[in-house]
Amino acid sequence: MGLLKNQSDLRALRQAGKITQTVLAALQAHAQPGIPLIELERLANQLLAQHRSTAPFKSFNGFNHAICVSINDEIVNGPPSRQRELQAGDLVSIATAAEHRNIHAKAARSFWVGATPQADFPDLVGGTAAVIQRVMAAGPSMQTLNALLGIIPQTAQDFGLSVIAGLGGSGIGKQLHQAPDVPNDPADLNTEIPLTPGLCFTLMPMFSLGCARFKVSEDGWTFLTEDGSLAAHVADTLLVTEHGLETITGSPPSE
Repeated sequence: MGLLKNQSDLRALRQAGKITQTVLAALQAHAQPGIPLIELERLANQLLAQHRSTAPFKSFNGFNHAICVSINDEIVNGPPSRQRELQAGDLVSIATAAEHRNIHAKAARSFWVGATPQADFPDLVGGTAAVIQRVMAAGPSMQTLNALLGIIPQTAQDFGLSVIAGLGGSGIGKQLHQAPDVPNDPADLNTEIPLTPGLCFTLMPMFSLGCARFKVSEDGWTFLTEDGSLAAHVADTLLVTEHGLETITGSPPSE
């Protein structure tokens, strides 16, 4: 587990966070009905290059894309297909990462394409985003990552949602993925992790409207809900400071 404490690394982390935030905002604005997923990939690569950032996802186990795009019952890790276009009413989750001076940041947002559907079901997008808001509010009072992660299942329960089992985030900084694991179910964390200043991690709540179990698509990358129910995930890179938590990649809308 690496801690980011020197000022050079912290400046690089915050810059990587700003780049990530900028790219995600542009992708969300561009994600309209009829847009091919590969066009979002091209835009992400263009913006990352303009900000002198590599595309860290491309170096992850041969994934070779700058972004993940997961739609409807897809939870996470969807490659941006050349053949697929966004449709009005799709629930989309887009994740990306940026790197600045060898320090990484990562984030994801979930949103509806076009108008939010008028449906009689729990607020999946708002409930998933609410985790980050609640974690930030509770951060100064928490001593361990284990305690902080307890907010995830409690938020799911409050919104009538299911926590996707066995998934979550990780430490981040000099590597895109590093210790510690940051599971969405705190019961999956087998050791106590103190919230030590300098600890940087990606919190990545993943909720569904139905089943808590997932399967892997034939593409070998995309995780889908086992029962075909809608899923969402939100992610932010968080830094533990002397005063609590700092959101490196910005905050999703409040609940």
